[in-house]
Amino acid sequence: MAWAVVRQDLTGGISQAGFLLLLPGWAVSAWLLHRSLDRWLPGRDPLLLPCGLLLMGWGVLAVWRLLPEFGARQLAWFLAVIGIIYEVGRMRGTLFWLRRYRAAWLLLGLVLLGLTLFFGTNPSGAEARLWLGCCGLYMQPSELLRLLLIAYLASYFADRLMPGDDRPARGGLWPLLVPLLVVWGLAVALLAAQRDLGTGSLILALLAVMLYLVSRRWEALAIGVVLLLAAGMVAMSLSEVVQSRIETWMNPWNDPLASSYQTLQALLAMATGGILGTGPGFGAPGIIPAAHTDFVFAAIVEEWGLIGGVGLLSLLAVVTSRGLRAATQARDAYAAILGAGLAIAIGIQAFLILGGVLRLLPLTGIPLPFVSYGGSSLLTTGVALALLIRISALRSEKPRFALSVRRIHTAGLLVWAALALAVGWWTVVRGPELRVRPENPRPEASASADLVLAARLDRLSRSKV
Repeated sequence: MAWAVVRQDLTGGISQAGFLLLLPGWAVSAWLLHRSLDRWLPGRDPLLLPCGLLLMGWGVLAVWRLLPEFGARQLAWFLAVIGIIYEVGRMRGTLFWLRRYRAAWLLLGLVLLGLTLFFGTNPSGAEARLWLGCCGLYMQPSELLRLLLIAYLASYFADRLMPGDDRPARGGLWPLLVPLLVVWGLAVALLAAQRDLGTGSLILALLAVMLYLVSRRWEALAIGVVLLLAAGMVAMSLSEVVQSRIETWMNPWNDPLASSYQTLQALLAMATGGILGTGPGFGAPGIIPAAHTDFVFAAIVEEWGLIGGVGLLSLLAVVTSRGLRAATQARDAYAAILGAGLAIAIGIQAFLILGGVLRLLPLTGIPLPFVSYGGSSLLTTGVALALLIRISALRSEKPRFALSVRRIHTAGLLVWAALALAVGWWTVVRGPELRVRPENPRPEASASADLVLAARLDRLSRSKV
């Protein structure tokens, strides 16, 4: 145990004080919340809350291991999420207020996002000014906008269904699509002005999948793919950042010490983890720049290995799958579309960032749901989880959108399987080769830590004699 504590100290690992706050806080919060929801929502899905809590707890642990001061903030945000789930579980009119004032909520999200053009800031001091801040607290409006947009789309679609049926009332796909393209275009224009292309891609993909959910028309997905490719080509021609990310995605070995350094070190971290990982607190994930945000998954795989990486993917897959299941059993069409949209958003967001980390896609720079550092991301995802839990407790006997949800769920399972195979590719297949590459500083860092540790232990034994 003493060896572990010293080694953690040398690599910037978890402080003992952090564990004293984290573990009891997580356990007590989870137990109290579970007891409360048993009283208010006894018929809720039994897996959504445990899986969400495990993901959030794992995220706090990972962030604290990387940057203890940020871990303390993440723990505070986690406790705030516990309070949100508590209130959503207790209040009965949450879904009603979201639906009735859908236009006002969406306008609020757009206004807050627009304010970042004039008053935007960045807590880290970087160039992207995507946050609004005051008195040391910061909020990223694009996270809130995504949640409000899902609520708006759910209400918009539900009002245009045939009475007693789950099909659009008239006109097929285009009457549904055209007004939504106006809303999407306004949101993406604001995001593009702030160069937040990751969130823009997420919103477009979400719109396409939700439109397919309601219309059951493959053309909705095709239109989404075409628009996404067109937006990507325009972004490449106008933004050097996007060009750099594409080049890094195509070949991260071309510039291993500059533009590709972050991506390359993430791959080397996962390769170092192997099957079982280096062990919690024994890796060197801090070598990855900003590992607590975009690359927290790589940091987790380094210390927990292939088993930990697949385990985290499995938890995310369960949340999305059970969210879709709750949607098919929802009491009304609005709750069904809202629940499906929330589950789909979590899945798409996870795929976009994990695909970037695993080099299946260009890096988008959006947070990993439940896990990455960030108060806005954690609070928004916590609200989505709370709404899914409430929707899962309001069941009807008639399944809703069963066919389209089944197809979306099948596609999701294939995506999760592809991500798991990619983790195995970097940790097992390419692992032995990458661990010994000259760009990997971990063997030297480990040897240096062992030498310092041996010297400390030698001085300790001499002092006792």
